[in-house]
Amino acid sequence: MSMQLKVAVADRKAPAQRLLNRPMQWTIAGITVLGLTAVGIVSCTPANLVEQGIERELPKYVGPAESYDVKIDGLKVVSSSADSVVAVGERVKPQGAPVIDRLVLDLQGVVYSREQGRLSQVDSAKLTAVIKSYDLADFLESDRNVRSAEVVLRSPDRATLRIQPNLGSFVLPAGITVDVTGRLVGAGTQLSFEIEEVSAAGLDLSAMVAKRLSDLINPLADLKDLPVSIEITSVMVAGESIGLEVVGDPKSFSM
Repeated sequence: MSMQLKVAVADRKAPAQRLLNRPMQWTIAGITVLGLTAVGIVSCTPANLVEQGIERELPKYVGPAESYDVKIDGLKVVSSSADSVVAVGERVKPQGAPVIDRLVLDLQGVVYSREQGRLSQVDSAKLTAVIKSYDLADFLESDRNVRSAEVVLRSPDRATLRIQPNLGSFVLPAGITVDVTGRLVGAGTQLSFEIEEVSAAGLDLSAMVAKRLSDLINPLADLKDLPVSIEITSVMVAGESIGLEVVGDPKSFSM
């Protein structure tokens, strides 16, 4: 009898306890809704809309990437402008070029048109790109008539390409590679390779073979398909990396 009474009392208390807990539940739900609303309000402020618009435009200029990290300084909401926009892209994939391991795009004097959803003004544009030797080798194998490739870099601007090319009637025995030594140079939109020496199995090859190899592998990269006008101003080699300094025509970024 005593056990039954205890159970009955406990059952009568349960609804009351649930009622006491409801205000706390309502409070938590209200805080959650308010928090989500605050996040939505923050993400829709004029400043954020301008930042998001600028970030959205960047892949159009240099190509898709695994990630972009954007820093905007001197943002002026009223004029939808910024003193500078610096975007760092990882593993960028432009058309007609090897994968760019790291790219830094520095835009100065940027104005974003919210009405047109694009950049309407850029005062100056600079770009720094780093291409890894193995990415250049992959590009030669996939985009040139080359069966296999290895790239060995030497500072300040030299390289040796060890390749097995397909040159029509010129066929190398299986397992024999051609060593092509020369300089990396930039001109206009192209990164090219100026061949100085060609050898296979320790033998110097003719100038005619060198010319055919040059035609086969050059340009190593061509950024002419970018939607903006650019010019490669310098090429440097450090370790396993090729560094390109590039300037862009500011007018071409207003598109």
